[in-house]
Formats: sequence, structure tokens, C-alpha cells
Amino acid sequence: MSYIVHVTAVVEGDLEQIEALINEYRYNCLQNQPGMESFYVCRPLDQPNVFLYTQVFKDVDAHKAHIDGDDPKTFFAKMEAEDFQFQGRWMAGLEINSVPKGQLLN
Repeated sequence: MSYIVHVTAVVEGDLEQIEALINEYRYNCLQNQPGMESFYVCRPLDQPNVFLYTQVFKDVDAHKAHIDGDDPKTFFAKMEAEDFQFQGRWMAGLEINSVPKGQLLN
């Protein structure tokens, strides 16, 4: 059963540079962390300084390895070095795998 993390981040600074850093972070995580299954990032059209991202891990231990790993530390160090502000709020939990009778997921 997958472990899913959803983050809403409000940022301040050069939005193009911040987007590039988030994208670099995403690809580094996917390359370096075998327990990360996917990492989606989007921005609401009406709130350009808000980033929404969803990370899917194979399990809770894979998420713990991510949090304890170098990729998040490197990302936040780069954000701090550029004096970009990042206020994130996140929620995490196990994927719900129950399928209503007669329906398919994805």
C-alpha cells in the first residue's frame, strides 16, 4: 500500500528560479530514491506563488528515508542561499485501497 504526501507551498522570490529548484528537487528525488514511486508538481493558475506537489512512496519507510536523506536538505539549503521564502503545509497517509463494488481504480 503506497504512502502519499501532499504539500502546499507558498513561496516568495523569483518564481522562475523557485520552479527550477523544485523541478531539480523532483528529478533528484526520483533518481536517488528507489522508494519514491512518483512526484507530481503543479501551480494553480490564479496563485502563481503557490506550488502543490504530491509524492508517492512505496511505504512509510521509504518516506522516512526521503526525509532523512540529502535531497530535501540540499533543496532547502539552495532555497535559503537564494533568500527564497518557503512556507509549506503537508499531509501524509496510507493510500486507500478499497474499491467500491463494480468499479475500478485508475
